[in-house]
Amino acid sequence: MKINYDIIADIHGRFDKLEALMEGLGYEKRGDSFIAPARHKALFLGDLIDPKPGHESPGGVRATLQAVKAMCDRGDALCLMGNHELNAIYFHSKGPDGKYLRVRGSKNIAMHQGSLDDFPDYDDPMSEWQQVWIPWMKRLPFFLELEGLRAVHACWHPEMIARIGQRNFDDLAFFFAAANKAHLEGEALEILLKGIEVPLPHPHSLVDHTGSVRRQFRARWWERVEKNAVCSELVFPANDQIFDWPIAEEAISQFLPYPESEPPVFFGHYLKPAHSPLEPEKANVACLDHAAAKDGPLVAYSWRGEAQINPQHYITHES
Repeated sequence: MKINYDIIADIHGRFDKLEALMEGLGYEKRGDSFIAPARHKALFLGDLIDPKPGHESPGGVRATLQAVKAMCDRGDALCLMGNHELNAIYFHSKGPDGKYLRVRGSKNIAMHQGSLDDFPDYDDPMSEWQQVWIPWMKRLPFFLELEGLRAVHACWHPEMIARIGQRNFDDLAFFFAAANKAHLEGEALEILLKGIEVPLPHPHSLVDHTGSVRRQFRARWWERVEKNAVCSELVFPANDQIFDWPIAEEAISQFLPYPESEPPVFFGHYLKPAHSPLEPEKANVACLDHAAAKDGPLVAYSWRGEAQINPQHYITHES
């Protein structure tokens, strides 16, 4: 039986937007979750949790997790791991030395605070957070290759996918190795779930949407990069802080261009401006994160088996 996938990125606890979007897609609200129409299945691209500061929806993280898990358990949805789920897992997990695998510093706490607020007893080993949600998030796949389409949170990178293979966090050696991005396993998850980041030439930097100063930028990983490429051509989304500075030659080797002959690939993560047009980055490459975590729409793409992405198949929670 042919399945139509309704692909949704980066909810970040905005259950209010999710509820409106699912209604627009024809899903039936039942209890805490949604029932898919016949021959439809939702595909969530990760980052269900961690509202952006100033855009919280109290109770929204718990409601989003409950709805998505129930849909997955019932067979009405699939869900990927995003970088926020990855960070949360390590924030709440200790290594063999007894230390948390993500530093509980002010920056990491601020990023995760909206989720912590929904589960104030998060450090209690018997809490819902520890007993239900951390184990469930640890079982989420890092990427999916389905019949006719591909999905990943941030970057489809065949070398990193091959490096991980079918391993998951049930393998404790892999789990601990992947906690450190200096390890091969950690590097692979960084790229798949956070994308390719290109260093800015010294002394340049940029200020990101959180107000943090960064010396690297997120890149258009699907492009073929020439040796004379400049930063402004490859930054994604476009950023007026980035100019025609040269790309370091060692950074170019990270890119594996995505051929037009490959199946359509869908991802989120990049927080495109809310006013971005509802259209793909190229005929078979689409980022569906239109800043729903802030002031933008929560976007779905209704995939019906097409090899080229059709802008008419986009729908938003405002539609």
